[in-house]
Amino acid sequence: MSERYIIVVKKVPNEDFSALEPEFKLVYLDSLSDEESASLYADILPNTEGIIATGPVNSELIAKALKLKVIMVNGAGYDDIDVRAASALQIPVYNIPDTTAAATAELAFTLMLSAARRVSELNYRMRSDSRNLESYFAIGKNPGVSLHGKTLGIVGMGNIGSRLAKLASTALNMKIVYTQRRQLPIGLEQSRRFLYFHDLLAVSDVVSINCPLTEETRGMFNEKAFLRMKAGSILINTARGEIIDQKQLVRFLKTGKLFAAGLDVFPNNSEVDPELLELPNVVLTPHIGSNTNETRKEMSERIVSIVKAVCDDEAVLKGNLVNAESLKARKS
Repeated sequence: MSERYIIVVKKVPNEDFSALEPEFKLVYLDSLSDEESASLYADILPNTEGIIATGPVNSELIAKALKLKVIMVNGAGYDDIDVRAASALQIPVYNIPDTTAAATAELAFTLMLSAARRVSELNYRMRSDSRNLESYFAIGKNPGVSLHGKTLGIVGMGNIGSRLAKLASTALNMKIVYTQRRQLPIGLEQSRRFLYFHDLLAVSDVVSINCPLTEETRGMFNEKAFLRMKAGSILINTARGEIIDQKQLVRFLKTGKLFAAGLDVFPNNSEVDPELLELPNVVLTPHIGSNTNETRKEMSERIVSIVKAVCDDEAVLKGNLVNAESLKARKS
């Protein structure tokens, strides 16, 4: 009897999928042995039942996994998975946005505070100018901006946006406005107010991007959007780098139209505009939104449970299903 394989696109520290063994053999594409590389197309892919998408999953990989039953997104965003190819073959694609929400909202909140109070900038300046430390302690020097009572505009009131809204309103008494494709039901809005995108930009002291990357959101923060933003506002992005036009962001940070920015994500994951690295009013982190030990453990446990359920029971779980159309010809 052929072995049953689960392919993991890339090994991620602190994520453990060993609970899938020995029922399945785990194969990490980024660290294949010589023997595994030689048998990848002949034996492994034809007997692969699940793909854990810790990196891009293209149509070729999906097509060659002849027994594929599930593609498991390692987090919330699935823009680097060919969902259309999976749907054409009736392969369900799942994500786990609820497991990443708390940690990512915490980071967005941290970036807001750091950018507003110039924490990252002043930490760097004090360390690099240690001979002149006394000058930094002058009363009234290096002022930041207070967030208490200000308006936070959230682009995408999903799992992360909702948690960020609660943090900001509870801790800082911030007023919350939001925008997304569909307004929330009145009963779920609580004290949050729906605005159209251009109106949200005009009234928000801080704008946090928490929406998925789609053709509609790609490049939505362009020159027109930045011109619309409130003078002295702060932009936070923990979603996807491609949502922002980096050149325009640099331009408006340099002119002072924007007070600061906090960025955790960049185009193609690591393409940081060199000018951003030189700007003191930008806080940069290397895509660490969900990167806590506790979150990674919870993510791997949830992934294991979904993969086992789908591969063993061959039932489509409706929770967190990205491509509902894959249900059409399968038993639910």
